[in-house]
Amino acid sequence: MWTYCVRRVLMGVVVLAGVCTVTFLLARAVPSDPAARWVGPHATAEQIAQAEKELALDKPLHIQFWRYLTGIVKGDWGKSIRTHQPVLKDLATYVPASLELVVVSTLLALFVGVPLGTTAAVHKDRWPDHLCRLMSVGSVSLPTFWLAMALQFVFFRQLRLLPLGGQLDTMVRLTHPLQRVTGFIVLDCLLTGNKPALASALRHLVLPAVTLAAYPVGLVAKMVRSSLIEILNEDYIRAARSFGIPETSVVYSLALKNALGPTVTVLALSAGYSLVNTFLIEAIFTWPGLGSYTALSVITLDYTAIMGITIFAACTYVLLNLFADIVISLDPRVRT
Repeated sequence: MWTYCVRRVLMGVVVLAGVCTVTFLLARAVPSDPAARWVGPHATAEQIAQAEKELALDKPLHIQFWRYLTGIVKGDWGKSIRTHQPVLKDLATYVPASLELVVVSTLLALFVGVPLGTTAAVHKDRWPDHLCRLMSVGSVSLPTFWLAMALQFVFFRQLRLLPLGGQLDTMVRLTHPLQRVTGFIVLDCLLTGNKPALASALRHLVLPAVTLAAYPVGLVAKMVRSSLIEILNEDYIRAARSFGIPETSVVYSLALKNALGPTVTVLALSAGYSLVNTFLIEAIFTWPGLGSYTALSVITLDYTAIMGITIFAACTYVLLNLFADIVISLDPRVRT
């Protein structure tokens, strides 16, 4: 198993090195003038030349690439051209909000999608199967913006149960100001014991998390259903049934755990994708996360921020994929 894990780690390092190289070359190929953007629209030629020197753009390409690689290793990912702040500092500001959203939506996908897929597989070609398949196809097919607006209309406009957007109520911010500890708002509320802020944060989290979870719920349900149907026809399942083992134990103790391997992989990749592609949901729910930062960076051609986001996304994908590989490798058949 250790050999398998080390092989996967080395493969991840190769992927990250490739992403860093391609990202650097593409950033230099895009027609833009980062030095002019750095000093502003009314800068003189001397100021632009000084900015090129400060950003090391006057160096040969191979020296820029070497400084870029060593900077990544040392934790210096450059400064954002738009905010003039270190990219890592910007990421530390925006990532927790998106990560909190993605974690909650992934848990929702797991706890809703797995029972949905299991029910469909156990009742194959009967009405629970048709209903679960309809729900999973519907959740995958619905456009995100439409679902977000529909949820806002029902739960904010009609029922007045949940807020329209943001992370906290304005009144709660004024009467019970939240002390930032980790940047994760729910976790900070728990750590500081701020109950009014915690209640408000949880209420604000519901609609964006449900919207973000809709797609992975359908995906997980379909994966679990197809894997479980295949496994339930295996010989060892027939043997277990012939020995009189209860059907519940056969499904949940024997079959389901073997069906979760591919599902974990899909869920991990879906979580990585969601982390940097939530800008539409964040825009609709006024959520100050990484998606908003990404959208602004792309619009303003902030290439150092775009490179930082790309590397962060690649690292996230590699780590999640490694986690999924390790989970799958617990099955000895995979390692052979």
